Amino acid sequence: MRAASAVAVVLLVASPAAGRATESLGALLNQIAPPQVPQGSVEVMGWVERDGGRSELVVTLTPKGAVKLVGDPGVTVTPVPRAGVAWAGNGPVTRLELGGDYFKEPPTIRVPFAGGDGKPVEADVEYAYCLVDYQCLFGTAKVSAPTDAPRG
Repeated sequence: MRAASAVAVVLLVASPAAGRATESLGALLNQIAPPQVPQGSVEVMGWVERDGGRSELVVTLTPKGAVKLVGDPGVTVTPVPRAGVAWAGNGPVTRLELGGDYFKEPPTIRVPFAGGDGKPVEADVEYAYCLVDYQCLFGTAKVSAPTDAPRG
């Protein structure tokens, strides 16, 4: 009975020390060679293009660095309603890349609208992206573009 009690006490004493040694080793390894997080971002841009009497808010997403844009759920552009602008369609415009995990080319989404009083049009942009071989995240951005015709 005493031998069993002694073994149990030795195991209890040894377990906390082993846990601390493992943590110390992990901390030491992170100090010697910290894991490299891929660097990258997504550039979201918007502008207005006109073709005769038709205007469109054009939104592009360009991956920079070690980033890929996820094909599904894709990219969703939601126009921000305001007086003086009538957006075509009802609600958000979504672009998917079917048949692949990622967009092969940077996506461009066109959202037609009528009107324009010189004030900017705005839209909320939602997308998913992955830092290559590391982690996938969701991103959001707001784009704004003037409705004035270019001068010059």
